[in-house]
Amino acid sequence: MRVMRVFLLTLAFTAPVSAQEGGEASALDSVMVTGSRISNEDLDGTPAISITKQGDYLLQKITLINDTRSEEGRKQEIYATIEKILSKLGGNYQLLSVESYSAVLNKNNYKVDLSKDGARPDVSRVTLYIRANIAGSNEDGDQLVSRLRSFARDSAKIGRTEIEVEKNTALVMNKPERYRYEVIAAISEDAKKITANLGAGCEIKLGHLDGRIEWGRASATELLLYIPYSMEVSGCTAGEK
Repeated sequence: MRVMRVFLLTLAFTAPVSAQEGGEASALDSVMVTGSRISNEDLDGTPAISITKQGDYLLQKITLINDTRSEEGRKQEIYATIEKILSKLGGNYQLLSVESYSAVLNKNNYKVDLSKDGARPDVSRVTLYIRANIAGSNEDGDQLVSRLRSFARDSAKIGRTEIEVEKNTALVMNKPERYRYEVIAAISEDAKKITANLGAGCEIKLGHLDGRIEWGRASATELLLYIPYSMEVSGCTAGEK
């Protein structure tokens, strides 16, 4: 009879704390990934087993800039532009303060603090995010990004206000650690298949499963999730016992 043994190390990890609790671990409440999809070169450095999951929402960073001569005039034109953006959001998007990308702006709180341009004191600016939820959408991820960027770029501008649209659209996933046992289950299943295809008496030892989940951008709206585990195979003999 073929003997199959798969050893899993005891898992020990610290659950991420909420953003209110602060600390380094609070960053694990959500991850924001900008830039392009994970490259083939980057994939060479990832484990063989990973899972792909849809992110929770897209974030498009925009900066409103105004050089009207008077400071009060700059404020009024930027705020009027924000009002225009808010009026066009509909049910598709939300406008967020850059101070916290969970702080949703509305007609009661949109007059956020403006900052001055360091090189030009007669220029005022403010950076905001436009958020597009991904969950439940049947639209292609690239189309979602394109439509979001078009909305940001084509928003009405009041007076001398200009809108700079960040080149990269960020992808955000809340609490990626919630998928850790799904990743571990996939690793374990792979180990069983490897053992079944090797000689009798094989032992597979999986290490470093106590590490945190890591990620790369698999597509416009998906993240590749993995744990940098190790695998050690020993004791294999040819034939059946």
